[in-house]
Amino acid sequence: MKKISIVAVLGVMGAATAFAGPNNMANNNMNNNMMEVVTVEQVQTMPDDSPVVIRGYLLRQNGENSYVFQDTTGTINLEIDDEDWGGLTVSPTDFVEVWGEVDKNGMSMIEVDVSAIKKL
Repeated sequence: MKKISIVAVLGVMGAATAFAGPNNMANNNMNNNMMEVVTVEQVQTMPDDSPVVIRGYLLRQNGENSYVFQDTTGTINLEIDDEDWGGLTVSPTDFVEVWGEVDKNGMSMIEVDVSAIKKL
């Protein structure tokens, strides 16, 4: 009987985490300032799927969900899905903080898959 109860509790905990989703987890991380901000130059050398926080400017849209981001060390493409904007409107003059993970689409294409963005 105890095994069933433990499995049920673990299942509920897992479901709660799944429903939290990446946006809510990223927003929690933004509030807790748990991650160190890195530069575009540092992102270029990080392993695939590494979580990152970067600060800079969105220069322009480069495709349907693709944007060019710039900080003092360089530029990188960001993939920002509609649901990741959270109703935010950003112009090229807005300084932003971006939460996401490194996405290496082959050897020459490195981008950040964004989970949350906010103006600073």
